[in-house]
Amino acid sequence: MNSNQSKALELVVGIIKDTIGDIKIEKTSANTVILKDGNATIQLTQEEGESADKETVVILDPKDIIYSEDLLPELNDLTSVTVIINGLDIETQLVFQTVRDYFDQISNSYEFLKIFEKDVIRIKSGFKFGSHAFVLNVLNEKDQISISAEFAASFDAGVRKTVETDIIKVQKAINKMVKEDGAI
Repeated sequence: MNSNQSKALELVVGIIKDTIGDIKIEKTSANTVILKDGNATIQLTQEEGESADKETVVILDPKDIIYSEDLLPELNDLTSVTVIINGLDIETQLVFQTVRDYFDQISNSYEFLKIFEKDVIRIKSGFKFGSHAFVLNVLNEKDQISISAEFAASFDAGVRKTVETDIIKVQKAINKMVKEDGAI
């Protein structure tokens, strides 16, 4: 294990410990740490990053403690470490929360149902507009966030047009906020 790896893991553990004061830390191997908060367990594993100067810390947090403690912004500020929590990198998680908020602002007819798939920078989730269910895909690439929808063949054409128009509005707004202004 090189010194970069331990530094990235130590940095992430330190941020979590500063926020959740009474958390217990157990180092199970050179690259793995278990954090215990009451009966909840968070596992952090250091992995090699996409480049020598970019390390990755993968976090398994079954009880979503990190989300409830709102550690995402702090962890997202780490420029030399990619943090992946429960299958998603932090920026993508923040982007998805913002996308949901934008849909809520556009119309109270939108309802988030559940996440079907998570793959580091991609989320596939169920949404409803009124009684009409559809699948929303959010892809957070380095230079652009893409949002698209999948509709059943029987999906109402008028509602589909409304949803597609709203997707364009949300995609423009989120790209301006995240990719151009760097607000997340």
